[in-house]
This record gives sequence, C-alpha cells and structure tokens, in this order.
Amino acid sequence: MGDVTKLFIGLVTHPRSRFNADGRATTRLTELGKMLRGQGFTVQTLISDRNDFDEMPQGIGFATRIKSAWLQVETEKSWSQYLQAANGTKAIDGSPGRMFYLAMFIKRAISFLVSARPLERLANIDSSHLRVLREGINSGADWILVIEDDGVAENISRVAENLAVLIPLIDSEKTDTLVNLSESISDAELGVDAIMARARQAHSFANGGKVVQVSPPISNTVCANVYSRGFAARFAMGIEEQGIFPSIPIDWRLNRFLMDSAATDIECFWIIPGMFIQGSMHEAPANS
Repeated sequence: MGDVTKLFIGLVTHPRSRFNADGRATTRLTELGKMLRGQGFTVQTLISDRNDFDEMPQGIGFATRIKSAWLQVETEKSWSQYLQAANGTKAIDGSPGRMFYLAMFIKRAISFLVSARPLERLANIDSSHLRVLREGINSGADWILVIEDDGVAENISRVAENLAVLIPLIDSEKTDTLVNLSESISDAELGVDAIMARARQAHSFANGGKVVQVSPPISNTVCANVYSRGFAARFAMGIEEQGIFPSIPIDWRLNRFLMDSAATDIECFWIIPGMFIQGSMHEAPANS
C-alpha cells in the first residue's frame, strides 16, 4: 500500500428514494468525502442512482419467482444453522423445522407470483451494489465504503474521524476485511448476541465507541459497510457468479458469501455503537 490510503465511497440510491429527498443522502456522502480528504485520504465518490434492471427488456418468469422464494428460505435456514453452530447450539431439525421453512417458502412464493415488483426492486439494488463494488475496485482503491441511502449518520464529522483512525489499524493487503459501520435490529434479534459477547475489543475511539473483532464473520446490515479491496473483489465475483436471478436481498447475498468464505482468512470488525443507523428500520436521528 502506498503512503496515501485510497478510499472509494459509493452511495446506493434511486431516483424516487424518500431517503434521498432533497439530496440528503447525497449531501452526507459529499461531506464525508470532503472530511476524509482533510484527514489525508485520497477519496473518490460515486452516486449510484440508476434502476438498471428497469431499463432491461427482460421479464421475471414463473420459474424465477419460485426459485427466488426457495433460495431465500434455503439461505435463511443455512444462516440460522451457521449461527447456531457458532454459538454451540443445535441447529433446527426434524419436522417442526421443516414445516416452518416450508410455510416461509409458500408465503414468499405466493407473494412473488402475485407481483414481480419486489424482485425487480431487489434486482435494481443488486445491480447498484455491484456497480459500486466494481467501480471501486477499478479505481484502485484500498478500501471501498458502500452506503445505502437509508444509512443515516448522526455525526458525519465523527464518522470521518473514526474511519481515519480505524483504517490504518487494519492491514488490507494481508487479509480480506469487512467492517460493519451500521446498526439495524438488536444482536438478540439477529441471533448473534452470543457471538458478539465474545468479540475481542481491538480499539477504542477517543470520541466514544469501540472496534471489536468478530469470529466467525457475521453481518448486521449492508446499509454502511467498509470492504477491503480483496473482500470487495471476492464479494462482487460471488454476486456475478450467482447471477441477479434467482434473487435474494443484498443483505442475504452478503450472508451467503460469509458462510461460503468462513473457513478462509476473512477478518470481520464491527463498530459499536454503529455510526450509521438503518433509517428504513428506525427513526432517523433528530439532527441528521
């Protein structure tokens, strides 16, 4: 790595997003980039506000809708087993478990058969995330920060200060690294409370908060994550190899990637408390 760290920041949004009304999310990204440049980083930014799938002539057929419903259920079941194994508890098995996931599949399949719009929206989000990852990789950046427009930071200045401290602490050339900057639902609701309880503290910020190293790698939400260049390249390749269809939410694509990569040298860090709050799940901070 050179003397100056190269950071690429991408915003995932769309033309009618209520979270980017009046350019609020765009302004936050611009301010963050400016502040990080002031901290000595070389920063490039991208606003990914296209609905690429909407511009494609293809439709979403019956088989794709059914396969998408099944992939979502299969992914959630595998993730539950992954977390339970990490927690040292027995995975769901037997007929009660099978009936639960069968009911989930039927519910989703019916929903997707009634309307393809949810799958179209997922396809647009996937395409936008992939565009940011690929643009970041092609830029030569050492680190790629992807922020969704509902990722609301209460204090952008603090985010910049903490990133300027955090990034030099991690050697992105030796490991593929995921840093979770965001909060959504609680650790208990995510099923990761036991994993987080044994996370190793790696650093404390002078302005509050801490960095913990988490094993095995787990995610909270994709509304604000920092990826090392190597991690971003592998994650993007995973999305491309799986294809946009059958479709699952991008959060679950990341979970699948983490499960598939858990035996490798991936390092995972969480910022606690998260510096970005997922606005689609919570009220935005009062002074955001």
